[in-house]
Amino acid sequence: MTAHSEVTVTVNHPAAKVHQALSTKEYWEFIAEKLSPEPGTLKEFDGNSVTLFEVLPKSILPEAAQAMISQDLKLKRTVNIGALEGETAKLDYTGDVKGTPVDFNGDITLTGAGETTTLAYANEAKVSIPFMGAALEPKVGEALEEIFSNEAKLTEQWITDNL
Repeated sequence: MTAHSEVTVTVNHPAAKVHQALSTKEYWEFIAEKLSPEPGTLKEFDGNSVTLFEVLPKSILPEAAQAMISQDLKLKRTVNIGALEGETAKLDYTGDVKGTPVDFNGDITLTGAGETTTLAYANEAKVSIPFMGAALEPKVGEALEEIFSNEAKLTEQWITDNL
């Protein structure tokens, strides 16, 4: 079974600046370093696609899941960035947590409206653990919401400081 969730975040900068940030290597290095308490790394970047290795504290998981995991979660996330057409761009992402049966992906719609930009995420999370997967998938959705909200705040900060 797969859990679906939707998250919308707002960045207080125009779409052109947000898209410019998403297309900048230094932005993704900043995100990898600051998104989690333990810094991650930017593995690959080509302007249209980025692969991040991030570390998430296992404390974001429900207690039942924490008992099954001995260390923090190592997350591989790949983001594909579409072209900005007017005030809109399409992005998508995939992610998996190393050593766990957790995978997630989604589509992102970037939409500008003057001095603000919204990022609307349509997420899917799959946890392949018999009997527990369906209970854990919504928790993955909640964790994704927290990640994307934090990422929006960091995006706003990076644009303010760099563009």
